[in-house]
Amino acid sequence: MQLNSGFSCNSVIWISSLPSAEMPPTNRMVDAMTAHSRESGFGFQHVPVSSKAKLLGLLDELAVHARDHSMKPLIHFDTHGNKDAGIYVDGEDTFADWNTLAEKLQAINVHTKNNLAVVGATCFGLHAIKPISLQTAAPFFLLLAPEDKVKVGFLEDNVPNFYRGLFELGSIDAAYTRHLSDKFKYFHCEKMLFIVIARYLKEQCKGKGGAARRERLITEIFSQGMEKTPDNLKRVRKMLKDGLRPDQSLLDRYAGRFLIGRQCSFSMADLESFIESDN
Repeated sequence: MQLNSGFSCNSVIWISSLPSAEMPPTNRMVDAMTAHSRESGFGFQHVPVSSKAKLLGLLDELAVHARDHSMKPLIHFDTHGNKDAGIYVDGEDTFADWNTLAEKLQAINVHTKNNLAVVGATCFGLHAIKPISLQTAAPFFLLLAPEDKVKVGFLEDNVPNFYRGLFELGSIDAAYTRHLSDKFKYFHCEKMLFIVIARYLKEQCKGKGGAARRERLITEIFSQGMEKTPDNLKRVRKMLKDGLRPDQSLLDRYAGRFLIGRQCSFSMADLESFIESDN
């Protein structure tokens, strides 16, 4: 199944927070990005931040611009990272935790109608997905980030070329494959939706998992005082089997909230076919 990875971007916001001794590679990448932006005609802004308050304030400001001025940023984080603590903010020797970052990015993503792409050029940047829940709006449409540590040499060799490829080719998939895929993972919110619901259907609604779930519910129903006669048992089994059968409305409910109204590329029938083929 081919997921839609198309998004709009009218500005790359490069957020950095590094010790001054580590800035030369960033300065060289920023110079290359500035030249690329002039050649390709996309907006580019480098914003150093020296405190957690400034970082979060910047993200709040981007949310306002997305809401009021149709800004569609691609946000690039150029910092250190910790898989548990979040991203490091130089100047205060502190971290902006993943939960807080997800909340701030979610506001931007909501105002862009699930159009936010994030490049986490930071060690353990993929851990930004840890707070994600299908019960709320996705914090970003796409995230490209390493799951573990990443060396600055790889970033300097590949990140500017990634952006050049992105704006010349018009495809984030192609640019990612050519320049970042060796060290970065590719998170797509719609793929997460597909995987989570498919797992739920397989483990809770189908086969042994579905049967076990129905038996638990039957036990609960009869524990409330209903007489356990053969007729009642037959009627309850049928009621539960019909009631627990997933339909398109289940997917629509989760997709509408998590994808922020963005059209879902797959249907419940696609999920059913995937589960059957995986057995």
